[in-house]
Amino acid sequence: MKMKVSLWKVLSIAVALVLSCAVTSDAFKVQVDEDTWADFAVRGQLSYKNFDKRSDVIDYRKNYFELTEAEFYVKGQINDLIQFFTQWECVYKPLKLNGTDQSGYKKDGVVMKETGMNFLFAPEFKVRFGRIRIPVSRYHQRSDYGKIIATDYFYRYDVHEVFKGALDLNVNKTALNIREPGVVFYGDPVDGMLRYHIGLFNQPHNESHYEKDGEDHNYKGLRYTARLAFTPTMLGFKPESSLKGTRKDSYLGKKDILTIGAGYSMEEIYEGLDNELYAVDAFFEKKFGSVVPNLGFGYIEAKETHRIDDKAQDSAFWFVQGQLLYDKVVGIGKPAIGAKFERMESDKAYDNKDAKSDRLSVALNYYFKGYSAWISLGLDNVKYKDGAKDYLVAENKEDSFTDYSLTLQFVF
Repeated sequence: MKMKVSLWKVLSIAVALVLSCAVTSDAFKVQVDEDTWADFAVRGQLSYKNFDKRSDVIDYRKNYFELTEAEFYVKGQINDLIQFFTQWECVYKPLKLNGTDQSGYKKDGVVMKETGMNFLFAPEFKVRFGRIRIPVSRYHQRSDYGKIIATDYFYRYDVHEVFKGALDLNVNKTALNIREPGVVFYGDPVDGMLRYHIGLFNQPHNESHYEKDGEDHNYKGLRYTARLAFTPTMLGFKPESSLKGTRKDSYLGKKDILTIGAGYSMEEIYEGLDNELYAVDAFFEKKFGSVVPNLGFGYIEAKETHRIDDKAQDSAFWFVQGQLLYDKVVGIGKPAIGAKFERMESDKAYDNKDAKSDRLSVALNYYFKGYSAWISLGLDNVKYKDGAKDYLVAENKEDSFTDYSLTLQFVF
């Protein structure tokens, strides 16, 4: 059976879509009525990297062009009770930062990064469900498109994978894992002065069968999380919020922010380790005339992340970062300088010594139109120390190196 559709109906639908987009300030926002809308975005990050020497045994590339992000993103609202978001990333096959091929990537295709729904029962009580951010610390809530240091975060810049598997630490899958399927109950009591999150998430990292206290275990439970954030709104600071729960490194002078947060997480992992996270963080940004400084800090104490000689050991991660933005157009954009220092360490990870990694990053940023059109010239210096250094020396790998990069970002 063939269905006939008149040219007039096709034109009518096309005109309706164009008008629905045109009546809004965002060219890709479809406004059905006051309570129903959808906001579409195409986002990408492209970069050139100049790698320092990694090793005499790894055939790394000195110069490398990379498409670091390419995404399609939609967020919207069905009515004043139900919101939604979905984020899809194009799969590419990049090099690892140590110069070797990235395993686990198909040559082409698309993967779902985040998808969820919000149920807005009241300002003080909301529910988010889906594959979503784990609200433990600001690190877990960070936005991929609202950074001040364009190069990726720690989980990728552990170049020699000391903390990602080489020494059976895997802190990127536990302490620093930022997304899982789950549900979060959250709200903004006291007019946004306080924001709470209580979450239950899948626990995919306990897959082993083990013996504990004389009994066999194959534990499959939930990861429990909680976070509380405070903003002194009485001093004129604005609370942070986003539809899918992310936070930016900078709001580029659009609003004054002061957020102090604390979080907790608990799950049983690998062979009965009771992994607990304790997190504290703070973020400040305020506009002073044409200058916008910001400063951020975060600390995560991770209990029982690994075993050494059958004894549970701990890890810790902390960072401090900031940016100074000149909020006036110079040429065709606004210039800024940003910097970040971060440390990862795990107890007694190699030869009874703590494994440590320090990374110092500096970036010259130029915002053509905020984060929608942004270019960043960056430097990353990484130093492995103590047990991590001893391990790399034994493996004939460089324990210190400095990379340079040029990154471009668009959001449309």
